[in-house]
Amino acid sequence: MNDKEHEANGLTRRDFIRVGATGAVAVALAGMGKLSAAAEAPGRLPRRRYGRTGLEISALEGAYDWSPAVIPLAVQSGVNYWHKAHRWTAETFPVAIKSQPRESYYLEVVVDRIGGDHMKGHIDEEQHYQFVKQCVAKSGVGYYDVFKFHFGYHSINEAKTELGMVRAYERLKKEGLVKHLALSQHHYNNIGGDMAYDIVTWLIENSPYEAAQFFYTYGDKQELADVLALAKKKDFGTIAMKTMGGVGRAATDQKFQAMLAEPRFSGSTSGAAMVKWLMSNPNLTAAVITTSNFDQLQENFGAARQSVMSAGDRQTLGLLAAHNQGLTCLLCADCVSHCPEHIAIADILRYERYALDYHDLSRARAEYKTLTKDGTACIACGDCLPARPTSTSWPS
Repeated sequence: MNDKEHEANGLTRRDFIRVGATGAVAVALAGMGKLSAAAEAPGRLPRRRYGRTGLEISALEGAYDWSPAVIPLAVQSGVNYWHKAHRWTAETFPVAIKSQPRESYYLEVVVDRIGGDHMKGHIDEEQHYQFVKQCVAKSGVGYYDVFKFHFGYHSINEAKTELGMVRAYERLKKEGLVKHLALSQHHYNNIGGDMAYDIVTWLIENSPYEAAQFFYTYGDKQELADVLALAKKKDFGTIAMKTMGGVGRAATDQKFQAMLAEPRFSGSTSGAAMVKWLMSNPNLTAAVITTSNFDQLQENFGAARQSVMSAGDRQTLGLLAAHNQGLTCLLCADCVSHCPEHIAIADILRYERYALDYHDLSRARAEYKTLTKDGTACIACGDCLPARPTSTSWPS
C-alpha cells in the first residue's frame, strides 16, 4: 500500500513521523464487546516456567490497563501474572484478583529511570528503592513478585558498570518487598547504545537478572530467535511485547478482510494466527497483548490454548506479512543508527502502533509528547531508508 492509499485511511507513517501524534487524525477507539449474563471465561490458559524465577505463569500476561470488564474473565481463564501492577492502589486493585490467595498470582512493579525519559534519565538506587516501598504501601499487596527495570540499559557497558537498579532490588528483596529481578529491554542505537538483543544476551550470561521482556513479532530478526533459544537453554524467562504487528490496522482494512474471507484462510484470523505462532515457540515463556474487550480476550485466549498452527493460520500470517510491507514497522530499529539527527524513529513508530493497531490515539499522543527530539527534526535526507529491512519497508 502506498502513501495515497494509506491516506484514505486517515494517517500515513510519514505524516506521523514529521508532524507527530498531535497532528494525527482521530482513530476510532476499540469498542467494548457486549457481555451477556451467560458470558463465560474461554477456557484455562497453559502455564510455563518463567526461567530462573521458578514461577509458573500464564502464557498470556494480564496488564493494569485492561478493561475492568475483562479482568474477572481473565482470572477465571487462569491469568496469574499482571504487568505494571504497581499502577493499582488499594482502592483500584481489581477485586477479582485481590479475592484470590496472594500466593496464587504474581504482580510486577515496574521501575523507570529518574530525571528524564528512558533515554535522558538516569539510575538512582535510593530513589528506586523508595519508589517501590511507596508502591507497596499504596497498593496494600504486601510485596511484588517481580521488580522490573523499565526500558532497560542503554548499553552492555552501562549494564556492567551502573549497578544502582540491582542494588535497589537487593535491598528490597532483603526486606521481603520484592522477590525476583527482570527488565524490559529496548534498543538504544539512536543514542550510540546497543541493540536490545545484544544487551539481553549479555545479561543472560553475566547478570543476576532472571527474565527479560522485549519486542517480538512474526517476521522479526533472527537475532531475536537466537536470544530466545539461549534464554531457554540458560533457564532465563522471556516475555514478548509489541507482538501484534499490523494486526489492528489489518482488521479495519476492507481489502485485507476481503482476502481473508477466501476459503484457504477459513477458520483463521490474523490475531489468532499471531497468538498461535507465539505460543508454538517452546523457547518463549509468555506474551503480553493489549486486550480491550471480551471479543479480543476470547480470540486471544482460545488461540493460546490451541498453540498448534493450522495451514490456514500459516497462510494468514503470510497474508499479514504481505499487507505489512511498506505499512507496518516491526520495530527492529535498524534504521535508527543511520539518522544524522538521532531521532528516535523506532519510538515514534511504536507510538504509531498505539494509534493504528491498538486504536489508542490518546496514548500515542501522550507518549509522543515526551520525546526530547520528535519527528519535526527530520530533514528528509533519506539516510535511514537503505537500512530498512525488506519486511518493514518505509513508504517511498
